[in-house]
Amino acid sequence: MKAFRFSLQRVFNYRETIEEALLSELAEIRSAYDREMNRLTEIVSTRRVFYDAMKSELACGNPEYIRRAYHFLEDLSQQVQTQEVAVKKLAQKRETKTAEVVEASKDRKVLERLRDYQAEEHTRQSLREEQGFLDDLAGIGHQRKRQAS
Repeated sequence: MKAFRFSLQRVFNYRETIEEALLSELAEIRSAYDREMNRLTEIVSTRRVFYDAMKSELACGNPEYIRRAYHFLEDLSQQVQTQEVAVKKLAQKRETKTAEVVEASKDRKVLERLRDYQAEEHTRQSLREEQGFLDDLAGIGHQRKRQAS
């Protein structure tokens, strides 16, 4: 019997390629998300440290310092808000891409199960044919034995 050939192998290969591309995109998004989260953490930390330092400096009562410090804190707060928006967008993009990867994985797994089922069926059919051939040989041998006796 001829070797097993999955008729949808090209479709399977295509779906595998799509899944790998989506996984690569997801990895890039996760990396960008991690970078942006680290940046957000740094900005929040800088703001907290500066705020704590500013509290001790307020005792000096220098109005120019207080004004500059206040504007700097406002700027840091604005950066935090902007960074939080960027992080939320990346989190949403990550969730969307994860859903796409899951769907692509399901599509590939359907074909993979079909291929496995067809391969098993091909093996069973081969064994049935081989057993039939062996039964025929045994029958011929048995007939020859009967005729020789």
